[in-house]
Amino acid sequence: MKNNVLLYILLVFLVVMNAFFLFQHFGSTEIQDAPRRGPARFISEELNFDAAQTEAFERLDVLHREQMNLLLHDIKVAKDDLYDFLSDDTINNQVIDSLAAAIGKKEAAKDVETFLFFKAVRKLCNEDQKLRFEAIIKDALSGRPGPPRRNGPPDRGGPPHGGRDKENRPPHGF
Repeated sequence: MKNNVLLYILLVFLVVMNAFFLFQHFGSTEIQDAPRRGPARFISEELNFDAAQTEAFERLDVLHREQMNLLLHDIKVAKDDLYDFLSDDTINNQVIDSLAAAIGKKEAAKDVETFLFFKAVRKLCNEDQKLRFEAIIKDALSGRPGPPRRNGPPDRGGPPHGGRDKENRPPHGF
């Protein structure tokens, strides 16, 4: 009988612990109900867009994301093409340079797409919002922490360019 009491106590303890962990995992609405605060939402909230601006911004954002996904896919394919030659001992530098140049063109297209997206967002803004938008962009380009990233490592808050400021960068071409 004493063994059964010990088993019942252990069973109750395990049920309570399971209920606790299930509640912690599924029952905590604090994180699940928190609004997603990605870059698009950050921009929309920081600029305090009205309903019409928000709708136009969301359309721009969807088109921009579609275009970026296509470009990112193309870059991945181009890099895969380059690294497929990694085990080829007979490949010449001209082929490597050609593949690297193709990757560079796709990366440049990605930067142009981002620039054009920001230009279009700026056109949605009134004069006060334009000033705030430009400040947001300058902060982002200077490497100051902004909204949390969805993917990748957290922002370290250091200067861009591998921790080198303009004075400590190597000469052009290195």
